[in-house]
Order: sequence, then C-alpha cells, then structure tokens
Amino acid sequence: MPALTATAATDFPPSDTYDLVVIGAGAVGENVADRAVQGGLSVLIVESELVGGECSYWACMPSKALLRAGSVLRAAHAVAGARAAITGSPDARAVLGRRDEVAAHWDDAGQVRWLQKAGIALARGTARLDGERRVAITAADGSMRAVTATHAVAICTGSRAAMPPIDGLAAARPWTSREITSAEHVPARLAIIGGGVVGCEMATAFTSLGSRVTLLARSGLLAEVEPFAGEAVAARTKRKPPAANGPTASTDIN
Repeated sequence: MPALTATAATDFPPSDTYDLVVIGAGAVGENVADRAVQGGLSVLIVESELVGGECSYWACMPSKALLRAGSVLRAAHAVAGARAAITGSPDARAVLGRRDEVAAHWDDAGQVRWLQKAGIALARGTARLDGERRVAITAADGSMRAVTATHAVAICTGSRAAMPPIDGLAAARPWTSREITSAEHVPARLAIIGGGVVGCEMATAFTSLGSRVTLLARSGLLAEVEPFAGEAVAARTKRKPPAANGPTASTDIN
C-alpha cells in the first residue's frame, strides 16, 4: 500500500475548549464539522490517518477511478460506429496512475486546506473519551492533549474490513478493500470474498484490467438490496470485457 502523507496542519491557535469535537475526519466527520461551523460553533476535528478518510483514499473515489476506463470502453463498444474505433484493451498502468491522481497520491494537504478555509481546527492523533464531553488526544510522537466540548463529541470513526474466520487466510496476508483500491499492480488471478458493493466493484474493475477474477459470495451479489440488482450485476460481471485484440479475462461467481 502506498505511503501516507499526513503532515499538513491548520494554523488556528490551540484551545482546550471547543463547542464540538469530532473524532474522525472522513466524509461523515467532515460534514458534521462543516455544518456545525456554519451554525456558528467552534469545532476541532481529530484524525489519526488522512483527512478525508476512506471515501477519498480507499473507497468511493479510487474505486470509481479504477472502474472508469472499463466503463468507457464498454459504452463505446455498445455504439455502432464507435465500436470500430476500439483498437486495444485498457492500459492498466495508466489506469492505476489516474487512480493515484484521484486519490491525491495519498496526501491529505488539499483536504486540510479545505478545513482551514471552512474554519475547522485539526488535531492529528488518536482520540479517546476521557469523561463527559472530554477527549484525550495522543499524537504520533506520544504527546498528549485533553480538550473539552461544551456542546457535544461526535464519534465518526468509520469501520475496518472484517477478516473471515477461514483457516490460513490471515497467514496468507490477503488484501482488504484498502489494499485492492490502492494496488500498485494488476494480478493475473484474483479471488474476492464478498459479494457486496466493494466486491462487485473490484471484480468489475480488475476484470477490465486483465485479471481472471473469482468472486465468492455466500448470499449472492448485493444481498442487501432488491434481488434484481444483484441479478443484473451478476449477468454483467460474467461477460467478458470488450477488447479489440489480446487476451480477455472474465469473472467467475461462486
């Protein structure tokens, strides 16, 4: 996984008291903080990794960048006249390079500039509740700071990928959603456990980039939505991606 650059800072004077303390600077935390500032409250947001969170660096944005080339190719292939202009398959290296740009090369300086402009103070470190509306923050260098929220503490910490209890899986050091959306190469073969949104997106993206993908889904695809959605995705995913020449790849669903 690429190295993270989390060195940018806001320049607001430090304080021991804020109206609102937000733990987690992902999409939810940023929106909570922004709405509070617009309402006239003082806000401190605490983040231990990158400001912007999963959506900006390991989910929504990089996943759509990985999907885009294949999507454009399929759209062109479906149009008479445009189909004849297709002369090859997606350039995997170029796709990964564009993904890097969309993910800001895993540098959150741009997101921190937005915090500064919005009037939201940033504290880098790990936060824990230390009393009623009191938050203790431990920075990367081990230094500690305590702040108090006069109104509330908002916990917006997100989640992590769960490791299925499969014998030998952890020892094999599998990718999670973070590693696959930030992958630096396209594997020849790929097994994806889980038929949710992330699994379906990554099966589609890596098939278009040339991987032979096996998607393992215990309860079918997109089991949390209407059945027709999963059925449509399954039908589309099993099709070989369009290519003018060279080898093609496809997805097996089990």
